[in-house]
Amino acid sequence: MTDKTPAGEASAAVCRAVVKDGRRHRALNPWSEKDGALLQAVSRGEYAINGLRNRDVRRQLWPKAGTDREERRRAGRVTRQLRLLRAHGLLRKVSGTHRYVVTAGGRKIITALLAARQADVEQLTALAA
Repeated sequence: MTDKTPAGEASAAVCRAVVKDGRRHRALNPWSEKDGALLQAVSRGEYAINGLRNRDVRRQLWPKAGTDREERRRAGRVTRQLRLLRAHGLLRKVSGTHRYVVTAGGRKIITALLAARQADVEQLTALAA
């Protein structure tokens, strides 16, 4: 079964701000360095079965360990980023654990966005013609 939805249409929802539980969550910008790195970190195959934790995302975004204060700040920052991805429906929390898994729809959207980030301009121009 193939999904013929254009990538722009599928990802349009995450590129707009969303309100969830009375809180506004900003739009994702897949072209920015920080949001792109976050999407890459959560979409790694090793997290497909057991899910990911805050600690796992921190190790992907910051390979070198920092001071205790830096690690606390990084943990808070990743918590807010995970909350943003949950608000957009890309992640869901595994109840009773500290883990998150990428949703089925989230997997499609993240894969499309990451593929678009890596696409060659010449290839896209040839496809458009």
